[in-house]
Amino acid sequence: MKNEKYDLIIVGAGVVGLAHAYQAELKGLKTLVIEKEQMAIGASVRNFGMVWPIGQPQGYLYDRAMKSREIWVELSKKANYWASESGSIHLAYAKDEWDILDEYHTKWGQNTLLLTPKEILKHSPHVNPMNLIGGLFSATEVNVNAKEAIHSIASYLQQQPNIDIHYGEQVQKIEYPSVQTTDATYIADRVLVCGGSDFMTLFPEIFKQSPLIKSKLQMLRSKAQPSSFALGPMLCGGLTLRHYASFETCSGLQAYKQRISEESPWFDEWGIHVMASSNEFNEIVIGDSHEYGFSFDPFNKQQINDYILDYLQGFLLLPNREISDTWYGVYAKNPEGTEFVHEVEDKVTIVTGFGGAGMTFSFGFAQEFMQEW
Repeated sequence: MKNEKYDLIIVGAGVVGLAHAYQAELKGLKTLVIEKEQMAIGASVRNFGMVWPIGQPQGYLYDRAMKSREIWVELSKKANYWASESGSIHLAYAKDEWDILDEYHTKWGQNTLLLTPKEILKHSPHVNPMNLIGGLFSATEVNVNAKEAIHSIASYLQQQPNIDIHYGEQVQKIEYPSVQTTDATYIADRVLVCGGSDFMTLFPEIFKQSPLIKSKLQMLRSKAQPSSFALGPMLCGGLTLRHYASFETCSGLQAYKQRISEESPWFDEWGIHVMASSNEFNEIVIGDSHEYGFSFDPFNKQQINDYILDYLQGFLLLPNREISDTWYGVYAKNPEGTEFVHEVEDKVTIVTGFGGAGMTFSFGFAQEFMQEW
């Protein structure tokens, strides 16, 4: 295998790396994906499985998210993973939350619909009706089981004649056109480094000078709900309005943020907003929190989980509230943009830093990026 030649080598088999490998497969490029772990175990499999256009501001980012959505659905038929075009509902239990949703719908609501409490309960009968004012339904969101989907995509790509994926192989050095690993040395016309939050392995000086930081998030998953239970659209409470850029132009957002900060400062302290998605096993994925930095306490904080679950009960009545799994994930975030793209040298490029929008942006970004070659 020494000095085997490829059109493209991709470092990292998370969603960003696989998205670019899929575009390479469509172009017929001989491609090698190298992953240091025995399977993808990072942020790509530790999330809600939400493809979330509603969170992106109108313009090219919304368009990118919608292109990703299209590819996720298209690829689900090829790679045979579960993908539910369920949409989403933002729920309002206070007037200021409702006013923000109303304003967003008025300004940007090409794929949204304002719902009354009665209409919400038709979509999702387990929403808590107490003090419910209304909600914003969006038809664009797609729900996947992140872990299963990532592994299915990798398996599909491995079956294609032009794609190789090597797991358990660490890239040690890139000196274009050679890529040296623990197992071999390969030659490539082009190299993409999609290592997520692994900043320091290959180009530590570049990452030290970059704006990139890391975010640790805590999440939970319930045991399977009764067969009679259906979540319907993915759900989120008012706290989510503080989190996504799509709502930043709404005139009431700053006052809402200030109210939350004064009434419930722990939500700001731990970067908490609360959302719920389901999977094909009728388990409910719940989260999340956000701590920013470079190194984190390896232990989850039960208090954060309690804050999340307490808030969840305010908008979702689960028949089975027993939790089967809790975990944390760490992703790379660029506070100065929606991604971090850096040319190390001609034809060697770092692509990372999508923050919490990796599932939403990766496939659309990869299509844009590969089209420019």
